[in-house]
Amino acid sequence: MKTKVIIFASSILIAISAVSCLKVPDERPEIKEIIIPDDKQFNPNTQNSSVKNAVNITFIDGHTVINNPLAGNGVTITVDGQNVTIDANVPDIEVNYVLSGITKAGSVKIYSNYKIGLVLNGVSIQNPVGAAINIQTSKKVSVTLEDKTSNRLIDEGTYRMTEGERMNGALYSEGQLVFDGNGSLLVYGNYGHAIAVHDYVVINSGNITVNNATGDGIHCRKYFQMNGGNIVVNAQSDGVECTNGYLDINGGTIKVNSDGKGLKSAENIAVTGGSIEIESIDSGISAESNIVVTGGEIYCSSNKSGFISKAGTIAILDGIIVSSATKNTFDCGNKKFSITGGTAIGTGNATTAPAASECTQRAVVWGASGFKKGQLISIKSSNDEILTFKLPRAYSDNMALVYTSPLLKANTAYTMYIDGTISGGVDFHGLYSGVNSSGGTTAATFTTSNMVTNVGK
Repeated sequence: MKTKVIIFASSILIAISAVSCLKVPDERPEIKEIIIPDDKQFNPNTQNSSVKNAVNITFIDGHTVINNPLAGNGVTITVDGQNVTIDANVPDIEVNYVLSGITKAGSVKIYSNYKIGLVLNGVSIQNPVGAAINIQTSKKVSVTLEDKTSNRLIDEGTYRMTEGERMNGALYSEGQLVFDGNGSLLVYGNYGHAIAVHDYVVINSGNITVNNATGDGIHCRKYFQMNGGNIVVNAQSDGVECTNGYLDINGGTIKVNSDGKGLKSAENIAVTGGSIEIESIDSGISAESNIVVTGGEIYCSSNKSGFISKAGTIAILDGIIVSSATKNTFDCGNKKFSITGGTAIGTGNATTAPAASECTQRAVVWGASGFKKGQLISIKSSNDEILTFKLPRAYSDNMALVYTSPLLKANTAYTMYIDGTISGGVDFHGLYSGVNSSGGTTAATFTTSNMVTNVGK
């Protein structure tokens, strides 16, 4: 097979592109910071577990040990140094490839005509010239993070590409990836994305941390679904991106720190449960179509827009939302921003206002200016505490605040205060519950005679 080394230097890349007909991976980002971890403290904690239909691959002391009971019966394995290539054609059973041990100059590449299992049983794979794991099958791959194990995948920012194949992440798969198990996985994507899938990704359980991605933390095409587990993403582009489909968050926890967008979808983003925390340079949660929240807890801090639906609607039916943005806190392309339940507080220099005709729960939109980070804002009716919120950022010029809660009642007079003191309560990124505030200065008053009440500017 023809190969060529691709190196991250702009002048060299231009020269290679000019002379090569090689297919360059989709959406490879501009190279940024490369991080290669020190493995002195890494303990894979490989388990003595029994796996059905197992082919075992162990990296140890610079050698590769293969235990292949299906040799001659559909599974062919070749080894070049510590680079392992699997060619599988087993129709009757789902073969599980069990990886363990440590290599600083190796890889695993899999070809298969049928769905397979991939068990990470305490393995660390560092590949100087490509993906640590490269799955060249369009079939489903069930990835099990073996309980109690630590697993790690690293690329080094230089890729040796095979003509006619894609590869643009430290963990790359042409087919679907479905994650289970309760072990942990660390990924360093120094070439582009950390986890890149040309199909869909489902996470049912497991603890996945992207310690560095020069592209996206998790990048897929058809859809991304999270039902459980824990994800931490540090990405120099987007946290989680689906380029052709949608994102469904049904459970688990997601924490994103990204230079791009936090969550990005070409279609809808739906949150029904779980916990999401985003710190992003670009927009926090961005969908080409609809954003629908029916449960869960969401915190979104963005240097651009918080929630942005470019051509669809934003609908809040339930859950807890705190959105802190420099630009629009809620930005809805077709202006159909609906609220029928839940508790949400958003601040930015502007916002799309909830559409009264689309809402069945009351909301207030307040325009003001001259606020400092950490300043306390509260809303009261008589002595009832309706909102207690500490601003996550300063707004010296315009600030638009959107607040909705079942506590806002019809035809009721409210007073908004700034500053003051608080005692007790539980804090969710500045939004307090079960708290008492006192003192402060009256900033505005309003009466909820309409489904959406505008106050101030």
